[in-house]
Amino acid sequence: MKLSARIAAPAAALVLAGLTATACAPQTSDTSAKGDEKSGTLRVWLFQEVGNKPKEKVVDTAVAEFEKAHKGAKVEIEYIPVDTRAQRIKAAFNDPKSAPDLIEYGNSDTAGYVKDGGLADITEEFGAWDEAKDTDPIAKQSVTVGDKVYGAPFFVGVRALYYRTDVFKDLGIDPPKSQDELISTAKKIRKAKPDLYGLAVGGAYTYGAMPFIWA
Repeated sequence: MKLSARIAAPAAALVLAGLTATACAPQTSDTSAKGDEKSGTLRVWLFQEVGNKPKEKVVDTAVAEFEKAHKGAKVEIEYIPVDTRAQRIKAAFNDPKSAPDLIEYGNSDTAGYVKDGGLADITEEFGAWDEAKDTDPIAKQSVTVGDKVYGAPFFVGVRALYYRTDVFKDLGIDPPKSQDELISTAKKIRKAKPDLYGLAVGGAYTYGAMPFIWA
């Protein structure tokens, strides 16, 4: 028995918060729980990351807390390869019985997924979420189509570099203007402040790497 879409929505906030944008897919079975019955199996698809163990550790902890707080509910996690996510998700939209109740996806796909009829309107559930008030407004906008909310943002990724002016001022260094300067500056920061990363970017992150190639 599967959780209804209305139950899946708040789970996005409780189980998956901190990872990336999420949204509800269509109900996954004809035996879905009725109304707001908080029981059954919640199927969740997450991206398979490079070096996935740290992510799995966080997710496992969140799942355990969720299942403890919701007796009778079970969460099944499946990690899907990023390279084939589009095909998997599209196929799930066309075959609701195989679809997850929750998915992790890049928020630039929101409008297309809504157009395909694959995401549930979770405006009411998102508004009732205690942490909704702390959501970055631009991130929320990226999962909103019309006046309806279809997802819960996890984190805000950037495709440009930001730097901490306080750190640069403290160390007496200027913002880098070339790749070589970027590397040397990052090393200086790391050496002077071991508790900080000189440069932090996502691993195997094509969108993050391309600007450096274009530059």
